[in-house]
Amino acid sequence: MIIDFHTHVADLRPPGQVDLQPVGWDDLLRRLDQEGIDRAVFLPLGVSPESVQGPFLFASHPDVASQSREAGRRRDRVIPFGNLDPRMGCLGNLEPSQVADRPPPDFSWVLDRFVELGCAGIGELTAAVATDDPRLVVLCRQCGERGLPVLAHCTGTGPGVYGLQDEAGSPRLENLLRQIPHTLFIGHATGFWAEISAEAHRAPGNRFLYPAGPVEAEGSLPRLLRTYPNLYADLSARSGLNAISRDRAYGARFLEEFQDRLLFGTDVCFAGPQWAIPTLAYLRELLAEALISREAFAKITGGNALRVLRPGAVASP
Repeated sequence: MIIDFHTHVADLRPPGQVDLQPVGWDDLLRRLDQEGIDRAVFLPLGVSPESVQGPFLFASHPDVASQSREAGRRRDRVIPFGNLDPRMGCLGNLEPSQVADRPPPDFSWVLDRFVELGCAGIGELTAAVATDDPRLVVLCRQCGERGLPVLAHCTGTGPGVYGLQDEAGSPRLENLLRQIPHTLFIGHATGFWAEISAEAHRAPGNRFLYPAGPVEAEGSLPRLLRTYPNLYADLSARSGLNAISRDRAYGARFLEEFQDRLLFGTDVCFAGPQWAIPTLAYLRELLAEALISREAFAKITGGNALRVLRPGAVASP
């Protein structure tokens, strides 16, 4: 079974590009059929203001619960996730006894409702907070208690971007992973994949970009994958495809070594063939050239997803 671990159905058009076509449910299912993909993990958006473009606000049902319910109506092909912002649920006023020791937010109620809706995980997290923000630690721990993996967009530091923020070398990601050993954390996006190479240390701006050229020395990502069994990597978008294709030989070795921790995904944001992300075609190409094993291909394209997701989350063929 081939599972696309990163899909959206939403109006993600920037205000200056309203001529683009948003991905609708029919568009998603049609693409799955065209690419030979059996199931798709659906990631709702819109809980964090940094990642919301203007047109999204005028969608008919932009709230996350409505998005997850719509996904749940298509369980034969779609695996719904819920979504949260770690800044949610803070207190507006404090009791005198709470001033010195302020209580952390509690996401239990919302997470339990997502589980009741049949959601198999939480993400894509896009809040512009530090990757080891104490509120995020609480959210991830409570997800782990319910067997919910967490998928996050990772980036560099500073204003003007959305996603969990970290410095070169991923020190905050490592701090987070230490504190949530029982939660599966799935990294994604430029800030995550730039760390496949050590050049992220020399040019921190690469955490916002798609670095090119051979991987001459490994970055923090391979080390963290070897060290923390709760870390997984989402191969979706240009960032994931670029990371494994910029250096074909190293990328194939990376896929083989970490075959148990990688998840195929696409992250297609607009309808139309010009917006396709050819990651699956690239993996098939590596398989045909015997650069990756059939076992690795099977795990990356679906086997790992079946292991990561809660039992019963994926409908039988």
